[in-house]
Amino acid sequence: MARPLRVEFPGAYYHVMNRGLDRQPVFEREEDHGRFVDLLADITTRWDVRVMAYCCMKTHYHLFLQTPRGNVSRVMRHVDGLYTQRFNRDRGRDGPLFRGRYKALLVDADVYLLQLVRYIHLNPVEAGLVRAARAYPWSSHVLYLASRKPGWLAWAEVLGRFPNPGAFERFVAEGNEAALRAYLEGGRWSPFLGDGGFLAAAIRRARPSREHARRERTPQFPSLGAVVQAVVRKTGRTSRDLLTGRRGRTNDARNLAIYLSSRVAGYPSAEIRRHFGLGSDSAVTKACVRMDSLVRADQRIRTLLIGIVETT
Repeated sequence: MARPLRVEFPGAYYHVMNRGLDRQPVFEREEDHGRFVDLLADITTRWDVRVMAYCCMKTHYHLFLQTPRGNVSRVMRHVDGLYTQRFNRDRGRDGPLFRGRYKALLVDADVYLLQLVRYIHLNPVEAGLVRAARAYPWSSHVLYLASRKPGWLAWAEVLGRFPNPGAFERFVAEGNEAALRAYLEGGRWSPFLGDGGFLAAAIRRARPSREHARRERTPQFPSLGAVVQAVVRKTGRTSRDLLTGRRGRTNDARNLAIYLSSRVAGYPSAEIRRHFGLGSDSAVTKACVRMDSLVRADQRIRTLLIGIVETT
């Protein structure tokens, strides 16, 4: 299965998370937490990143970032790579620390800014480590409530929506919205949080990631059948046309449905292969590679893709 790609554009907001390999601890000592927070302070000047919120748990971390330069891939390679080097050096070990590439959820901050900050600050409460967010020392919640806040933390955009820090603390204490918790803690975490209009705007602004040649576009489709029906409505083709391939004949509508299923909706290649009757997982990749080229080169295909996303 091809791993999901990154949507990057200047000003984008991301909820970023990574977990230790085999769920092993990545923060064992107090100095581990401190070094990670020092890295966060460093990236604000080194890479022009705005750190909105963070939480260091024993086996994983959560970040809420804005990237004015559209450089989340470069930033997170720096954070994960340098932290791993220092962690390994202190313990005389080598090899990977994290389970793999971080997850980055592209966020419509106009809608979800406050909810995501609250979700991140409540992680230790939800895990039963503390009774109140202010009691946990390794999240940005204690900094939000401090009289003197560090210059590297981008707190003003959040606290500016409350009359005082006490009102913010009461908002956090109200708890997470059930829908957001279910979305973030579901089995398949789609790297996109916002409606179709937000995603379509992101597609227009997105540029190829420095980490990968293609871009990540991920709205939520409730099923692969819903992907097929969305393409049927926009192209006038039948479901049979999309679900049945013919050797030697190019079917752009079918390839578009496969592309949407993988690159946009984030379904595993094995599920897509079975649904579309393909011979192998590599056939999914080949269809996506063809559509990647068409989306970049063909205005008609690009307009069709955006149209499907906006109306889904």
